[in-house]
Amino acid sequence: MKVFVARQPVFTAKKNLFGYELLFRLGLENSFPDIDGSTATSSVLANTFFSFELNDILSGKPGLINFPQDLLIKRTPLLFPKEHIIIEVLEDVEPNQEVINALKEFKTQGFRIALDDFIYDKKFDAMIQVCNMIKFDIMATPLNTLAPILSAIPKERPITLLAEKVETYKEFETAKEMGFSLFQGYFFAKPEVLSQSDISAGQVTKLKLASAVAGRDLDLGNVAELIKKDVSVSFKLLKFINAAYFRRATPVDTIKDAITYLGTDELKKFINVVVVSDLNPDKPNELIRSSVIRARMLERCADMVKTQYTPDELFTIGLFSSMDAIMDMPMAKILENIALSGHIKDALLGRDKNFLQLSRLVTHFERGLWEDRLLKLTQDTRLFKKLPEFYLDALKMADSFFSAA
Repeated sequence: MKVFVARQPVFTAKKNLFGYELLFRLGLENSFPDIDGSTATSSVLANTFFSFELNDILSGKPGLINFPQDLLIKRTPLLFPKEHIIIEVLEDVEPNQEVINALKEFKTQGFRIALDDFIYDKKFDAMIQVCNMIKFDIMATPLNTLAPILSAIPKERPITLLAEKVETYKEFETAKEMGFSLFQGYFFAKPEVLSQSDISAGQVTKLKLASAVAGRDLDLGNVAELIKKDVSVSFKLLKFINAAYFRRATPVDTIKDAITYLGTDELKKFINVVVVSDLNPDKPNELIRSSVIRARMLERCADMVKTQYTPDELFTIGLFSSMDAIMDMPMAKILENIALSGHIKDALLGRDKNFLQLSRLVTHFERGLWEDRLLKLTQDTRLFKKLPEFYLDALKMADSFFSAA
């Protein structure tokens, strides 16, 4: 059975990571001709949680999971650890007594409950009494229409409000002012303001370090000296090399040994990730994490598709693809300050059509956009069938780096 899993981050008002909504599919078809939707969802949950390490997907954060009415009544959420999941009650679930009894049992057992894509009606008051969170899809119910709905929600107990499909920084700020404390959407991956100011001295230094590892011929001695002069990079390198991802029996204690163990390609990746993550400390870590995931997936695709890029070049392109969002600056201006080759710059500026197609395939898989036309067109290819494996490997690599950051 093919199991597709993706995750979308949920942020706090300070742009810290709260958790992930987990997105599941058995395949790319909308219908399940041989089994009903609840059975299919059960199969997906079982395969996902029992076939993979839960922490590989959630990284120690809670996962928000949609449950249809049948699975709520069957008490399916009780199969899973309450510390790791938040039960999302789908918008089409009717608040009959069976459902309310199930939700009360989940609450008694210590589970957190969220009402998904909520539109207020008095009949939902019993659900509201047992829920911890209410999610509003601000595309379906725009923010400027929500004031009456929010005022109609009973105030007897505190309820966390989550704004879903937040696409712009302005929407994020407006939702905060309205009392929302959790946010989901792609606002974090878009520039808040396209700055026309010069790149700061600190950012130039970081970009120079990236330039030092951008070429195909690397001067390891020079790179080692640059790393030694930066306490933060040195610390992160040693912590990274000793992370569980590498499964080392004995620790590495020196910069020289760390560089030797990593090798040229892995060292380039590490330096680039450090540079990207340090360019704007005000940006959420999840933006950087997403860039690392995308970079690793592109690198893993290198042996399965024909491109003009080496595996480490694909990693670099994927990692730097969000640089404009990270620095709040046009990509062309950023590239003036970094010594990347012309064909890599072409990819980052959207001039390489073949790369754009590969990038779209990887990005839409990463985001769980299962209805995307390109995903459906390629679902029978060898590359597509390997994407779940590449994705889980990328999650492990990204989490390894951020445990060292």
